[in-house]
Amino acid sequence: MDSTGAGVSASISLSEDGEYAAQMSGKDLIIHLNPATSEFQDVQIVKVKESSTRFLKFSRASHGLQSSAYAVEGERSSRRLLHASDARVLIWQLNPLQLHAEIESIEPGALNIDFGSDENEVIIFHAWNTKLTIYNLETGRCQVIKSPKFAHTNGCGYRSKTKQFAVILKPDTSDLLTIHEPRSYELINRALLPTVDAQGLKWSPDGRWIAVWDTASAGTKVLIFTADGQLFRTYTGPPGFDSSFDLGVRGIEWSPVANSGVSDYLAVGKVDGSVDILRCKTFSCSTTLSHAFHTNDNSPSIWREQYAATDGDLEYAELPSTSAFSITAESSGPLRGVSTMAFSFNGNLLATVDQTRSNIVWIWDLESTAVLISAMVHEHPVRQVTWHPSKTLLLITTANIAFAAVRYWTPLSPPCIVRIPTSRSDSGRYDVRWLSDSADDSRFWFGTPEDYVLGYVEIESDISQFKTLNTISNKTPGGSHNTGVSR
Repeated sequence: MDSTGAGVSASISLSEDGEYAAQMSGKDLIIHLNPATSEFQDVQIVKVKESSTRFLKFSRASHGLQSSAYAVEGERSSRRLLHASDARVLIWQLNPLQLHAEIESIEPGALNIDFGSDENEVIIFHAWNTKLTIYNLETGRCQVIKSPKFAHTNGCGYRSKTKQFAVILKPDTSDLLTIHEPRSYELINRALLPTVDAQGLKWSPDGRWIAVWDTASAGTKVLIFTADGQLFRTYTGPPGFDSSFDLGVRGIEWSPVANSGVSDYLAVGKVDGSVDILRCKTFSCSTTLSHAFHTNDNSPSIWREQYAATDGDLEYAELPSTSAFSITAESSGPLRGVSTMAFSFNGNLLATVDQTRSNIVWIWDLESTAVLISAMVHEHPVRQVTWHPSKTLLLITTANIAFAAVRYWTPLSPPCIVRIPTSRSDSGRYDVRWLSDSADDSRFWFGTPEDYVLGYVEIESDISQFKTLNTISNKTPGGSHNTGVSR
C-alpha cells in the first residue's frame, strides 16, 4: 500500500520522504507544507468535522524518494493527505491546499485505511476482515475483495511500477493468494496456498517475485511466486538441513534493487536466531548467518554502549568480544527469533537483531563471502535500525527511557552516540527517519510523542553533535507562522 503510516503518535504524521508533516489539535488539522526547508513558515490549519482521528497518512511522491526541490510542479501538486475518523474519510490536496474528496458513511470499526496504488485510490479494510474496499477518487467507483486475511501491509501489496495487487485471502479454512489488475482489480490469477497458516507476502522491489511465508510451527517454508501468480519454488531450508530441529520462519526481507536492476537476495529470518541468505537467481541458500558469536583471528569490531566517566553521556567503547558480549539486555518479552533485518541501499550490507539478545545490532557484509564486520552492544533492547537511502550510514534507536539519543554507524569511522535535544519519552519509543535523499543530504527526523526534530549529525575532531534545523511540537502546534484555512 502506498502509505507512510503514522508518525511517533496518533496526532503527528510525516510523509515517507519527510517533506511534509501533519498533526491534530482537537478539530484542527495542522499541515506543515515545507518543514524540511529553511523557511519553515508555510503552516496551514483546516477544520475537520470530528475530533477523533483514526488514521492520518500522506500519499507517496509519484517521483519516488527524492527531494521535493528536484520534483516538477505537477508531481508536487499530486501529493495528498488522508484523514479518517470513524465516520468519514477526507482527502486533502496539498498544493494548493484544498479538499479533494470525501468518503462518507463508512462502516464503523475499520481496521486500516490507507492510500492504494497511488494518491487516486483509497483502500479500507473493514471490521473483522470481512472485506476490503478500494475507492477510485477519479471515477467515484469502488471494488470489493472479500475475506482478506490481514489488514496490515504484510497481507497485501502492490507491484513496483505496474501496480498489480497481490493479497492473501482466507475465505474458508485454506489460504488463497490472488493477483489483480491495476485500477480495475480484475482477477489475473489465484493460487491455493499449500500453507498451514500463511503469515504474509512481500513483493520483491524489482517486481519479479512474490514471497509468502508460513507459520513457524510448519517449519521453514517460503513460497516464491512469479508476478502472475505461478508457484516457482518452495524453500524449506539449506542443503543437509535437519528438519527435526526446525523452529520455522520469523520473517523475510528482500534486498533493494541493485545496479543490475534486480533484487539479489532474499533474507529469511528464523525463530532459532539464524538468517538464511537466498540468491534470487535460484532461491537456494548461499549462506546462513548465525548470531552465536565465535572468536577467531578475524574478529569484527565490537562496540559496547557505556556511560562516559567524565560527563555521564553515553558513548561506544571498542572491547574484546568476550567482554563486550557478557552484557545481557532487559527482557523484551516472549518473542524469539530474528526480529529485524534491514539491507543497506545497495544490498551489500545487512543489519540484524535477534530477540535472544535484542540489545545487539549485527552488521554483515554480503558482497563476496558473507562475514560479520561489526556488532554494537547496547544497554537496552534495540527498537529501530534504518539505513540511509543512498549512503552507507545507519541510524539506531533503543528503548532507553532516560536518554534521548540516536546511534550513528558508518564503516569509515567509529560509531557514535548523539544526544538529541528533545523531550524525554517515558516509554522509550523514539523513532528516526531519514529525509528523502538529494545531493549530499544526511538530514533525519527524530521523534517522540511530543516532538519531532529535524537535523543532522556533525562530527568535528572526533566530537559528534546533533545540529537542529527545525522542530514540530504538540505542545505548540503550528508555531508562530500559522495561516488559517477553514472548511
